[in-house]
Amino acid sequence: MIRLKKSRVFAILCFTAMALGACGKRTEAVISDGEDITEAGTEYPTLEESHEDIFTYKDLKIGNITYLMSEDQVKSIFGKPSEETENNNEKIYSYNEMSIGFEKLDDNNRPDSNGTYKVTQAASIKNNDKFSRNMNVGDSVDDILKAYYRDNDYQNHLYMSEDKTLTYGKFIYGDFTMAELDKINTKDAIAYGLVNYNGYSSLETAKSYNIEFTYFDSKYKGDRASVDDDFATINFEVDNNGKITAISWFYYPEQK
Repeated sequence: MIRLKKSRVFAILCFTAMALGACGKRTEAVISDGEDITEAGTEYPTLEESHEDIFTYKDLKIGNITYLMSEDQVKSIFGKPSEETENNNEKIYSYNEMSIGFEKLDDNNRPDSNGTYKVTQAASIKNNDKFSRNMNVGDSVDDILKAYYRDNDYQNHLYMSEDKTLTYGKFIYGDFTMAELDKINTKDAIAYGLVNYNGYSSLETAKSYNIEFTYFDSKYKGDRASVDDDFATINFEVDNNGKITAISWFYYPEQK
């Protein structure tokens, strides 16, 4: 299970990098393990209650494109891509600084080499590509936190190592990540948001960081949630001025 989890996370990194130029050259959009990351115990004031919705599958859109659309549907909206690449039952359409990714899926939206290509990924660094909730590159962190639900005490809810000696970021909402699924036996839907410091000690010292949301619905293939179930993520890459520099989302279909 750990091997699968790592391979699925790596797909996030490589697809985002494709939209930005080259895989492996950008900061990883996942929480790192084992790094010496600490943060001073600053106490932040409680914020007013948020009335926005959490991130779910309905947020997997860019312009008029939504997840699970076909190639023909994408071409009817965006036209022919400037570049098209295909490898191992996955395909990428490139439209300059925006990319749409497809995976071959069967009628039940599970990976199938004999299936049909359907949209599972999108990424952009252009400020005129509209994502869900009217978000686009160039917006601010405040715009994200106004558009998506956040706990009123999220600034004090640190995401830490199991022994509480390392701080990786902050929970915008939720209490655990998919990295803990092996330890948590749940049949409920899973949703969490993170401020990921990307290895820096705090937002104040970070040259860049990520705002990430993840969602599992409760339609699990087994008796509890696992990384083999379908789930979705959206990632906002943010510079040290609090401006969004890239946005990407990913739908991971249920594994057979």
